[in-house]
Amino acid sequence: MNKFSDDNRCFVCGKGNPHGLQFQFEYDPELDRVSAEISFPEKFQGWQGVVHGGLISTVLDEVMVKTAGFKNLTCVTAELLVKFKNPAFINTPYLAIGKILEIKRKLVFTEGFLQDSQNRLIAQARGKFFIVDKKHAESL
Repeated sequence: MNKFSDDNRCFVCGKGNPHGLQFQFEYDPELDRVSAEISFPEKFQGWQGVVHGGLISTVLDEVMVKTAGFKNLTCVTAELLVKFKNPAFINTPYLAIGKILEIKRKLVFTEGFLQDSQNRLIAQARGKFFIVDKKHAESL
């Protein structure tokens, strides 16, 4: 197994990355999900005024892997499927949500959503993540 460590420079959530998004994710034990209130600055646009789809995919990947992180599982992405439903606009508030669907041996299956302030679905994702921390993987 490889050793993975967090040096606080993650592009999505690392506070030590001055070029990153620096989003803050929170775990809600009552809903058993991870979420983050986010907004994309203009430098992340694709088409004029529209957030680049790659950034949306990146954020959905991160919110889903954070669901495992809040369960003390260190994971890396094995598979990511994103479906775009509506455009996301720059400088507009959104909510990213991630939830674990199932943990099976050394895999974590998740779902993620990006929605606007009217709960309109912008994008949805399914993810499969490898558990890379052997200590935690053996205890499942």
